[in-house]
Amino acid sequence: MAKRILPLIPPSLVVDHVEQSKEAITIDCRFRSTEAKCPDCSQASHRLHSRYERRLADLPWQGRAVTITLSVRRLRCSNERCGRRIFAENAGDVSWRHRRRTIRLEDVHRSIGMALGGEAGMRLVARLGIPVSADTILRIARRAYPTGDCEAPRILGVDDWAWRRGQRYRTILVDLETNNVVDLLPDREKDTLSEWLADHPGVEVIARDRAGAYARGAREGAPKAQQVADRWHLLRNCSDALQNVVERRYRVIRDVGKSLMAQLDTDDRMCGQGKNGEPLHERAVRQHDSRHQRRLALFEEVIRLNSLGWSQLAIKRELGIDLKTIRKWLKDNQPGTWKRTIFTENPADAHGDYVRRRWLEGCRNATRFYRKVSDRGYRESIKTFRQWVKVRLRDDVPAPSLFRASRKSSWRTPSSRHTARLLTAEVDTLSRNDRAFVHAISSASSEVAAAADLARRFQSMICNREIAALGPWLQDATGGPMSSFARGISRDKDAVHAALSMPWSTGPVEGKINKLELIKRSMYGRAGMDLLRSRIIGT
Repeated sequence: MAKRILPLIPPSLVVDHVEQSKEAITIDCRFRSTEAKCPDCSQASHRLHSRYERRLADLPWQGRAVTITLSVRRLRCSNERCGRRIFAENAGDVSWRHRRRTIRLEDVHRSIGMALGGEAGMRLVARLGIPVSADTILRIARRAYPTGDCEAPRILGVDDWAWRRGQRYRTILVDLETNNVVDLLPDREKDTLSEWLADHPGVEVIARDRAGAYARGAREGAPKAQQVADRWHLLRNCSDALQNVVERRYRVIRDVGKSLMAQLDTDDRMCGQGKNGEPLHERAVRQHDSRHQRRLALFEEVIRLNSLGWSQLAIKRELGIDLKTIRKWLKDNQPGTWKRTIFTENPADAHGDYVRRRWLEGCRNATRFYRKVSDRGYRESIKTFRQWVKVRLRDDVPAPSLFRASRKSSWRTPSSRHTARLLTAEVDTLSRNDRAFVHAISSASSEVAAAADLARRFQSMICNREIAALGPWLQDATGGPMSSFARGISRDKDAVHAALSMPWSTGPVEGKINKLELIKRSMYGRAGMDLLRSRIIGT
């Protein structure tokens, strides 16, 4: 047993005794060297003062917990001019001072804490035979990456993330060349970013969004660095600017939408017709026949596969039909009855003249109709009668439905955000109604049409990296409905120009923010800045 354990012990130690049980292994060790160096004056000494024992938890062996009992000597310093009179032997390759576990065991606890956090890590290490509390795992994780030990990257990505959404935000810094998190800042103020950049010189490119605080902080902290505006944020700001134009003139847009809705309802709904002009009852018959044919084709395929020797379970997996349906079809040798009366002949037809006459007189209640025809001898259910009214009366009488709740229109006036999206979308990708809506808006409001044209040009310029188009666009946009957005682009023109000419963006930063938010939520409120920083940098 001792021979198998010896290779696991560091070479600086000597094993004196091994004691084992079914649950644990205890190894008594001492230092191999007979002398040690004073930590202050570095002079070697072998003058013994006293001894004491340290109990260190180590990695498990064969599923059993391992404890190293280390005999440590206290020595007297031989240098009379040294201020330290007594010191202990150094166990730096085994464990650090005041620790109760070996270095390699602490590395395992740190890795698990980085990946899983406290509670989940505690449950895992208990199964691995190295139990420790959740608080200890978190303390070990916090010590992993102390503040201030990071190096400045050449290409830096800057963005904010929500510590508490809508209330407090902080800043994340990412090395865009290695895609690693560099540091977390406690807020998103310009002074904090400028101080960090001043303390970490060497940043050449800073990719950021269009927040003014980051622009000023980067300019003050790293004046020689090239700032790059993020292209996605530019497109989003353009969309927001167009939405503001739409909202300021939304009364006109709403009137255009209502007019278009009324026209569509008149064309498609008032005549009892579907979208392609087909009467509703004829469409119902056609759909019924189509379902009939599909069901019959499935039945014939089931019979064919069964004749080939396929099992019922194999047929189920091949065709996706319920197993009980297959058994019934094979037992009855027919697909069952699915024929329904599609109002070719209905008992309510005998009362059709009466219902139409009362409808033209002004009666609009289907339940009242049902009571009257029941008194006249109608014996079917009210549901059947309502279906008959819906199919037959609508085709014969050009009037609204008998039901109080009118049918919803197939098209509604879009919201301001949706309207902005429609105005900048490709015409070929829009439906017929949306194309009519966009055309009507452009005819009703010249300012909305001009803003939409500017937005489309700006999006094309950003997506296609058209550097030469930036100057003409600024000239056309200044003084127009999107003048405020154009002035912001002019102030940040150098960063926008760099965005069109350089490949860097804050896309990788957004991915790290997603990971950071996941870590923060998985810790159930225990995620302080020091712990978050250690986990996001260490994983």
